[in-house]
Amino acid sequence: MSLLEVKNLSIMFGGLCAVDDFNLNVEKGELIAVIGPNGAGKTTVFNMLTGIYRPTTGSIKMEGKDMIGLKPYEFAQNGITRTFQNIRLFSGASVADNVKMAATMHNKQNLMNCILRTKGMVQSERELDEKVMSLLERLGLADKADFLAKNLPYGDQRRLEIARALMTDPKVLLLDEPVAGMITTELEEMAQLVAQIRKDFDLSIIMIEHHMNFVMPIADRIKVLDFGKTIAEGTPAEVQANPRVIEAYLGGGYKNVDA
Repeated sequence: MSLLEVKNLSIMFGGLCAVDDFNLNVEKGELIAVIGPNGAGKTTVFNMLTGIYRPTTGSIKMEGKDMIGLKPYEFAQNGITRTFQNIRLFSGASVADNVKMAATMHNKQNLMNCILRTKGMVQSERELDEKVMSLLERLGLADKADFLAKNLPYGDQRRLEIARALMTDPKVLLLDEPVAGMITTELEEMAQLVAQIRKDFDLSIIMIEHHMNFVMPIADRIKVLDFGKTIAEGTPAEVQANPRVIEAYLGGGYKNVDA
């Protein structure tokens, strides 16, 4: 049994089929990229895989558990967490507090413990602070823990969003265009970070991305969508050489990563 099994997933908006018969099996530790032109249905797939949209047909199973009909926070509780194409941080809160907010789903303390500041509550807070700082250290943000999120450079805001997602202890991490808006040097740093996160946290990662020179070296498999349909799937080399992919998306402007 695969970690995540997605079968025959489709969704209709009125008379429009936004995603048609999407299938995906994700194994533990695997990194899969989903690519395609604007409007191909990539983010719609992510919205179904995280409970934001309920598919019209099809199934989503996480470790054998049927996820259809669950709410987004229940997807997170079952190990599926995401970042967003447009950064969604609590801009007026500190870096550390942004990460802490993601830990509420694991909080075992009740209201009375919080009011009375019981020994167990104090210990839980101490452990939470240690976990937050350890996570920020690993993502290169420890020295900015007290900064307001809105004052971080753009690349660090992306890192913070990933840190917040990791705080939920995911088994499958969905990254929606993690390098959107970044310059070349930042792309290289993010590629190293994604590879390191995958290894250190023993994660499976599904990633939407437009930067092919970012995706090709790090993805195990690539799925290509066009108008909601899967038109190709395979290794980076296989997808890169597929005429349908070249016609639909890569085109003449794509620079071969092996060139």
